[in-house]
Amino acid sequence: MMGSYWRDAMQEVAAVIDETMGEPVTVTPVDFANTKVNFPKVMLPGQAVTVTAVFTSPARTLDMTPKGKGQSFQTGQHITTDKPSFGFRNGMLPFEAHQGMQIAVCRTGEIFEVTNVLPDAVSRIVCEVVQKGRRSGARDNA
Repeated sequence: MMGSYWRDAMQEVAAVIDETMGEPVTVTPVDFANTKVNFPKVMLPGQAVTVTAVFTSPARTLDMTPKGKGQSFQTGQHITTDKPSFGFRNGMLPFEAHQGMQIAVCRTGEIFEVTNVLPDAVSRIVCEVVQKGRRSGARDNA
């Protein structure tokens, strides 16, 4: 019994997170039954839904220093990039979140493809994404 109260409380917290930091996005699922390996994904635009999601894109540093036998001993070869993701409240999507589905940010028009789905089994689902096309300048002015 105690677990259900905790889970309900976490769902309420997730709702507040969406209200505070969320923005409208359109999520389009993939038709896996008609998608072939090494061919473009078959999207299902008729099943697309507009929901609220929290977009984050924290910076991260990648070590590009060559490693292995016979490589140079240079140090400090790093690049900085970002790791964008969208967070959804459990039950927000009418279908299961999956790799390959597309997420379009309504405010900027940017389109992202899901590369990994990380449910926390309590209140939120995080979809790691890669951007399709160029970054919108509207994100810089948000």
